This record gives sequence, C-alpha cells and structure tokens, in this order.
Amino acid sequence: MSNYLPLLAALVALLVGLIVGKAWERYKLRDGRWIDRRRLRETPHYMLGLNFLTEHQVDQAIEELTAATSTDTDALEIQMILGNLYRQKGQVARAITVHQALLQRTNLTRLEHAYVLLCLGLDFRHGGFVDRALEAFQEVVQLDPENRYALVNLQKLHEDQQQWADASRVRAQIARIDGQRRGENQQILGFLQNQLGTETARGGDTEAAAAMFREAIDIEPKTAPAYLSLGDMHFERGDVAAAIAAWEALVQTVPDRAYLAFERLERAYKTSAAPQRFVALCDQLIARNPQDWRARLALSRHYAAAGRSRDAFDLLLAALPHNPHGLVVHQEIWRALLELNLEADLVRRYVALTRDAVFYLDPHVCTHCRYRSTELLWQCPQCHEWNTFVEERIAPAKETTVAES
Repeated sequence: MSNYLPLLAALVALLVGLIVGKAWERYKLRDGRWIDRRRLRETPHYMLGLNFLTEHQVDQAIEELTAATSTDTDALEIQMILGNLYRQKGQVARAITVHQALLQRTNLTRLEHAYVLLCLGLDFRHGGFVDRALEAFQEVVQLDPENRYALVNLQKLHEDQQQWADASRVRAQIARIDGQRRGENQQILGFLQNQLGTETARGGDTEAAAAMFREAIDIEPKTAPAYLSLGDMHFERGDVAAAIAAWEALVQTVPDRAYLAFERLERAYKTSAAPQRFVALCDQLIARNPQDWRARLALSRHYAAAGRSRDAFDLLLAALPHNPHGLVVHQEIWRALLELNLEADLVRRYVALTRDAVFYLDPHVCTHCRYRSTELLWQCPQCHEWNTFVEERIAPAKETTVAES
C-alpha cells in the first residue's frame, strides 16, 4: 500500500492545482477582497452593452460597458472594446488614451500586449498618424508573427503610401500564414506586382516594367491591368503583333473585362490591316456570353463608323435588355436613330422595348441603410425604419468651363 502513496499524493496535488487554477481564473484578489470576475461579466450592464453592440447602437453600448467597468476597472476586454467604440465614433484621441493606459499595465500577457497594440495601431491609422500606426503594427507582428489582422493593416498602410514593394512583401507573409487560401492572396499579389510595374514604367525603365507585368500575370493570370499595360508598351514600341497578343490574352483569360481592350484592339487591327478581326472577336464574345451588352455596344460603334447604321441599331436594341439603365446604350441608340432619319417604325421599336425598363422607373432609396426599391415604401424591409425612403434622381453632369488664359 505504501508504494501507492507517492502516486496518490501526486494525483491529489494535480487535482488541487486544477481547482486553484480554476478559482484564480474566476476570482481575483483586489484591495484585500476576492472578486468574482465571471459574475462581473454577467452583470446586466455588461450583457446589455454586448447586446447594444450587436445592434450597432454605439452610444448605448458605451454607456452600459462604462457602467460595467465601475465594478471592475481592471476588466481588460471591456476597456479594449470601449476604446474601439470611441474610435468608431470618431473620438480618436479618447480611444488612444484608453489603449495607451492599458499598455501601462505590468501584468499583461504577451498576447494581450499584442492585441492592445493592435487596437492602438487602428486608432493611429484612423487618426491619420501613419508613422505611429506603422510602428504599432510592426510591434504587434514582433509579439505575434502570425497576427493576420496586423499584417493586413500594415499592407494597407504601405499601399496608402504607394510603397508597393513593402506591401507585396507583407502580403507574401500573409499568404504563407494562410496556406491553402491561395486565391485571394494571389490576386492581391498580382495587382501589387502590376503597381510595381506601373511605377517602374513611369521611371522610364520599360524593360523592367514589362518583366514586372509578365510576373504579375504569372502570379495571377486574371490580373487584367497587367495585360493592358503590357500591350500598351508593345504598341508604343511599334510591336503591334505583341500588343495584340497581350490584349487578346486578356479577352480570353478575363472575358468579363474584355471591354477594356476593345478600343485598343480595334485600333491595332486597323493598323495591321485586319479590321475584320474585331468583328470576329465581338461575335465570339457574344456567342460565349449572350448577355454581353458591352461587346454588342462596341460592335455597333464599329458598324456605325463604317456607315452601317441599321446593323448598329439592331445590335443596340439587342444590348438594351441586358443593361436597360445604361445611359450610354440609350445615347448610342438615339445617335443611330438620327443617322436613320428617325424612322417611325424604329422609334416605335425602341419605345416599346424601353417601356418597362428599370431605367425609366423612379428609384427610391432608404436614407438609413441604402436599401433600394422601385416603389415608395413606408417601412424599409431591410432595417425596418419608418418613412425613410426618398426619390433619388440622376442629376445631369455639370458643364466644366475652361479658365481663360
């Protein structure tokens, strides 16, 4: 029996340790009194504050959470939330004060220190203190190298300063943390690499810029602006075939952005004495996606320039149902009608097609949550507020005047 006594003592010690740990987790000695921290979190003020927070009622949340801290001024998470709410209200200086006070605590764990620094960095960023925000987020990453939120904010700060290489480096770090989440990271890395190429091209190093555009495409084949820029550089050098290849690659790889290359390709095809290739390209896109109104619009303009106004008009009527609120389509239709001397039958076809189009319905918008409706509603079905809908009309563009020299 005596052989089991050491083992029994060890088990008893382990159980006592667990009980003490749980008690310490729940209770805290303050001013000579044991305070039940869990019960403090269950006070009506704390629970009400969280409820108001989920309902986006910031002022009420602040009021209740502040009341909750009156019984537990050391509650770290409540103080952090309060600081974040002050920032959300635009009271950046007050948020900074709260979070800086939390950093003065000597009993913060490494992770707690990192998260308070993260909140402080967000305060600085919101207040426009870029250098201090950068410093705070960098400290967070030193304490917690896989803090994705701090890294994302670092990336955005670098982007705001057009520090594309630094932004790309940070995004690559995020990609390593994410592992399998390849798609989003590759897309962002592709666009950042394209920005590097654009910046290099402005500096005059076209060879290096072209290499960066190709690398952007290699990173993420759907980086549309890289194809455009690469084609532009080839075209400026007089290499029309290479320019066409780059722009056609965009059309094939990212068909929903093909319209960005339409004018470029039409010009390039004319330069290479093969204007019929543009018609074939548009026909191919329409066949692939019958709802592609932009390809029809581009082809109608091509026909109109060639004097084929009736063919242009038919294409525009075919495009209209797929984008009935697009002003550019209506403008082109009226241009075609004028070329066709406003033939009564054609005008009637246009009027009949547009009678029920969304473009001609007065849109109504909720001023509280921006929910849109084609009819006036007295209660918003999204935010449930009353009498918040107003009529939103498209204002005509103001004419710009050239200053007299």
